Amino acid sequence: MSMLDWASLRGRGTGADQFPPLPDELTKPLRKSGVALALGGGAARGWAHIGVLRALDEAGIRINMIAGTSIGALVGGCYLAGKLDELEEFARSLTKRRVFGLMDFHLGGNGLLGGMKLTARMQQHMNGLRFEDLDRPFVCVATEIKTGHEIWLSSGILITAMRASYALPGVFEPIHCNRRTLVDGALVNPVPVSVCRAHEQPLVVAVNLHYDLFGRAAVVKHSAIDEPVMAAMEGVPSERESRLGITGVMVEAFNIIQDRISRARLAGDPPDLSLQPKLGHVGLTEFHRADELIRLGYEATRAQIGELERLQGVLA
Repeated sequence: MSMLDWASLRGRGTGADQFPPLPDELTKPLRKSGVALALGGGAARGWAHIGVLRALDEAGIRINMIAGTSIGALVGGCYLAGKLDELEEFARSLTKRRVFGLMDFHLGGNGLLGGMKLTARMQQHMNGLRFEDLDRPFVCVATEIKTGHEIWLSSGILITAMRASYALPGVFEPIHCNRRTLVDGALVNPVPVSVCRAHEQPLVVAVNLHYDLFGRAAVVKHSAIDEPVMAAMEGVPSERESRLGITGVMVEAFNIIQDRISRARLAGDPPDLSLQPKLGHVGLTEFHRADELIRLGYEATRAQIGELERLQGVLA
C-alpha cells in the first residue's frame, strides 16, 4: 500500500475507524542503499583499495557488488571471499627483497614473470573458491589479446579470473581460459564503472588510482634535436637520462595508456562518486609501500564518507 492509498482511507468512518494504522512498509525506517564499487587498475598502487574497503566497512556502508580491473580484481575478490585480512597481512609484510623473491622469471614464455609464485600464495587461502561461492556479484575485467574484446568474468574459478585480470602484457604471462587468451583488463577498461552500470546498480563509486599521475593532458611542440648533438653545439657536457630498462619502459607506457583510457571512459560514463587517493609519487612496482598506500586509500575514503551518505539518502 502506498502513502496515497492509505491517505484516501482517512476520510472514511468516524472515531477510531477514521485513522487506520499505517501499514508496516510505511512505518519502517528508510534503509540506505548500498554501493557498487568499480576498483581500478594500478599495480602496486592497488594496495590503496584495501584502505578504501576498510573505511567503507568502518562507516557501515554496504557494498552490493564489486567490479575490478587488474589489482582491483585481486583486492575485490579477496574482500568478497572474506580473505581481505590475509591479503592485507601479506601486503604489509612485503619488503623489496620479498617482492623480488616472488618474481619467478620465465624468459622462455610470453612474459618476463610467470606469476606462479604469486598464484601459489593465493591458493593457500582461496584454492577451489568459485564466483558462485560469493554472496554478492563480482566481475573481473580482462582483455582478449587476439581480438581486443573486453571480457567480463563472473563465473567459474576465482583465482583464474583474477590472474587474467592482472596479466600485464610482457610482464605476466597471459591466461588461457575457455579457449581465449586473456591479459590485463586495464587495456580496455581501467576503472570499470560501465560494469556496475550494466548490473543496474543505483549508486556507483569508482576508485581511480591514476588521478594525479600526469595532470591535465598536454600537447607540447618540440624540436627533434638529439641531446648529444645539442650539447656539442652548446659546448656543454651531455647528461644522459637514467635508463628505464625494458620492463620499466613497458610499465610506464602502460601507465600512460591506462590514464588516457580512464579519462575517456569516465567522461562518457561517470560514476556517482569518484574516490581519488593521491598516489602519483608511488611507482607501479613499489609493492613494498603497502602501509603508506593503505593509509592513503583509507584517508581519501574517510574524507568522502559524508558525501557518500548524502547520496545514499537521496536514493533511499
